[in-house]
Amino acid sequence: MHRVSAILCLFGPERALIGIDDIVQALDISAASAYRYAADMVEAGLLSRLAGRYRLGMKIIELEYLISTGDPIIAAAGGLMADLARGTGGDVLLCNMYDRTLVNVAHVAAGKPIPLRYSKGLPMPLFRGSQAHVVLAFMERRRLKRLYEAALQDPASRDDALRMGADWAAFSRRLRQVRKQGHYVSRGELDPGVTGIAAPVFGDGEILGSLVIVHGRAGMAEAEEAEFAKLAMAAARRLSDRIQGIAA
Repeated sequence: MHRVSAILCLFGPERALIGIDDIVQALDISAASAYRYAADMVEAGLLSRLAGRYRLGMKIIELEYLISTGDPIIAAAGGLMADLARGTGGDVLLCNMYDRTLVNVAHVAAGKPIPLRYSKGLPMPLFRGSQAHVVLAFMERRRLKRLYEAALQDPASRDDALRMGADWAAFSRRLRQVRKQGHYVSRGELDPGVTGIAAPVFGDGEILGSLVIVHGRAGMAEAEEAEFAKLAMAAARRLSDRIQGIAA
């Protein structure tokens, strides 16, 4: 299964097609094994052949539809997000985390959607932005330390991690403050001129993700930020209660 996941991870916004050579290099396997894995994934609908290469298969579209229309957490969040968008005049995002990946899974706009770099479905930075700060702040400490130490060895995440804390002590101290506040406000960290206010969402006693109010202006008044933070935290608590009810 991990090899199937590794093959799917080869795709990205700038890479819609992959070849057998890509699979060979990523998995360090023979060409014959790569062809066998690709054939199995084509049969399962996870890949589709195109002129000797491979694109994502139609099963992915089917699964995305099932998630967007039937996922119980997204369904539980829908009304809360709509109310929050109407009450604040901003966009509202629901962000989830799996493994080491943060991704927005739902987006509700009060009016014309705010153009965001990290739209629904696109993996986000793990050490930058309101979603990341909130999820990391409520994460189990040993897992958090492993993520931080791994980030320092990865050129793609090192600078973001160091901006959050130059060492483990400073990093954990910053996140303790976020945890104490119960929310985090990012100002232009992901998109210039965009403010994000995130609060934690829990499932089965663990951090699941965050609920985020997004406004297309960075210079919000302090009182307005504080009021929106209260609304985000209240909605996130209600969503966490609903998720607990679903689990029960």
